[in-house]
Amino acid sequence: MSETTAPRRAAGVTPQFMVDGVPGRLMTAATASGALTHVDLRVGKHGSTLAGLTDALYTAITTGLHGGAPAAVFVDELRHTRYVPAGTTKDPDLPHATSLGDYLAQHLHLNHSQRTERP
Repeated sequence: MSETTAPRRAAGVTPQFMVDGVPGRLMTAATASGALTHVDLRVGKHGSTLAGLTDALYTAITTGLHGGAPAAVFVDELRHTRYVPAGTTKDPDLPHATSLGDYLAQHLHLNHSQRTERP
């Protein structure tokens, strides 16, 4: 990298959460301008079905973001999805989720709201 080229930076947020007693970790990253660029959702034991499904979910979202899809598309589609685990969370800002997808959508909307609204 030349001295005149500024390094790419991404600010990230890494909350740990629990949905219906199932622990997880969610990491999001955004550019300096605030555009969401990456989502990493880890739930379940490595090799489990739940871990595989959440890997597929965050990979699809991150791929879409890199392809230019606005975060609002994912928020809109994942809100109110219903599957297990679902229920109470230990997150005071998001006390209930109907699924991991719903928790993710609520988190993105809450923490990236100005960047998840459609133009």
